[in-house]
Amino acid sequence: MSHTFSILLIALVALTTGCSEVTFQESVPLNRKSLNAFPKAWHGVWTDTEGDLYTISGPGFESSDSETEPVLLSPSVLLKRFQGYLVLNQQQDNGRWEVLLAKRKKDRIFLFQFDSSNEASVAVWEAVLGASMEQASAPSVDVNRKTYVLSPENNFALRQLILKGGLTEISTLTRTAD
Repeated sequence: MSHTFSILLIALVALTTGCSEVTFQESVPLNRKSLNAFPKAWHGVWTDTEGDLYTISGPGFESSDSETEPVLLSPSVLLKRFQGYLVLNQQQDNGRWEVLLAKRKKDRIFLFQFDSSNEASVAVWEAVLGASMEQASAPSVDVNRKTYVLSPENNFALRQLILKGGLTEISTLTRTAD
């Protein structure tokens, strides 16, 4: 996985390029309504540990990086709520979904992903999903990482993935003074 997942907006933009080694058969959580906009409490300008700025507004988000296109919620970019997280789903060309989870606590946003290089996380996926997890046949860009397709049967299984340590924290954003 490239370092683009280390910050929210770069991570979200990276979703559109299909660089993740972990995808889902369907958008998650299952059978949940997608939000039309980011919640107002999330709106504003945020910074990462490197000082890069990101703006979250109602319909999407953008980076201060002039090379990065704004990302807007759409049928292929879904935002859902689950267990205190906002779950961003980005559909790939092959129909699978890349997923990023974010949890806001006051003026911080904590970002999480399903990281195929985290062996403890992969063990959780195997224990919770069993046959509902497959190693994809497509080779990974990084030979040290495997490619996985996760297919939780229901939201209880997704919840277990989260609660039992199947996520990896990748970054923290801090709200800036507007």
